[in-house]
Amino acid sequence: MKKLIIVVSLALVGCASSRSTVATSRWPPRIIPLDQVMANAEQFPCVAGLHDIPASVIEIGVFANVPYQSFSNGNVELNAYGDPGDLVGLEVGTKVDDPALKQCLIQFISGQTIDQQGDKARVLALTPAPALDQKPGLSIEVTPPNAPDAFEAWWISLERPEAIAEAKAPPEQIQEVTQPQAQWAPRPVTYYRRPPRPYVRYPSYRAPAVRVYRPNFTRRSGIYIRIR
Repeated sequence: MKKLIIVVSLALVGCASSRSTVATSRWPPRIIPLDQVMANAEQFPCVAGLHDIPASVIEIGVFANVPYQSFSNGNVELNAYGDPGDLVGLEVGTKVDDPALKQCLIQFISGQTIDQQGDKARVLALTPAPALDQKPGLSIEVTPPNAPDAFEAWWISLERPEAIAEAKAPPEQIQEVTQPQAQWAPRPVTYYRRPPRPYVRYPSYRAPAVRVYRPNFTRRSGIYIRIR
């Protein structure tokens, strides 16, 4: 009977994930849902063509122990943290030292804020130089390649400090939403997740890990669970 209940519960979660998710955090959302971010990415040449890549479990930096999903188009990596329907963080980074590319990434990130006046203007006021704009609810950070948690890439990120603290997962939940890297496989292709191009390399800026986050997970009532 217990097994039947678990299967039914997971099925219901899977159905819910196909609809707009309801914010589960106590803090008002400031970043649009991941599905919308991925759809928007196709409108920006610098981030178009993102493909799922393994998301190594990380234990340092602002987003330590926050489950996330990772994507690459060959030149850019995008990481989305927390519940895909109520993101607590979003970042894009590159190892390509191109001012025009970095400026395009700033433009892209500015469009992923819910507050398209206040927060978007804060992002657009930044340059590729290292910076940290801290305000309650949403901080905006430009991280240089030599930072301890930069993995030798330049990043611009949206960070919800209070929600990030709430979204960190205990060991048992991390175990639930991770898997051995050897078993990892990307999600099925959708209109905003193109199939990988055979002539493009999709690197992860983070070092390979024994375990990586599953490409499909969600958060319900403060608990991370995997979706079939």
